[in-house]
Amino acid sequence: MRRALLGVVAGAVFALVAASGVSAFWTAQHVIPASDTASGNLDIQVAWDGGTAWAPIGPGTTISKRATITFVGAGSTLRARLTGTATNATAFDPHVTRTISLDDCTGVAGAALPSGGYPATGSLAPGATVTVCVRYRLSATAPATLQGQNLAPNVVFGLTQSSTP
Repeated sequence: MRRALLGVVAGAVFALVAASGVSAFWTAQHVIPASDTASGNLDIQVAWDGGTAWAPIGPGTTISKRATITFVGAGSTLRARLTGTATNATAFDPHVTRTISLDDCTGVAGAALPSGGYPATGSLAPGATVTVCVRYRLSATAPATLQGQNLAPNVVFGLTQSSTP
């Protein structure tokens, strides 16, 4: 009888363990040393000489506008590169050449604003200013169908955050 009772108790305990499942939980901890975290705000200010209106353009002519761009930021480690794109009304695309160059529009065009951002190496810190010239040149062979249409120049400047000082 004792054997039978011991067997029933052992069987009940085994059944209870099997029904409830057996699980294990391992945990580990690692302390990471404290370090400083830096954050800030990036902004850009664009001042167009003579306002934002563009002069009319005719076949074989160039219109240009100078912009002074200031990198504004709060934060001790902020760095960025200046990017820019110029577009216009689609009808003009085959007949217009657009450039953004690093000059003041008073003489020969300077180096083009690099597609990866200015400067090509390194970066700008808050407070930096860059003068650029945006030029649109309409081909002398532009069709008469463009007469009276709006070129609709559109220039977008941006900052791309950089980790390179």
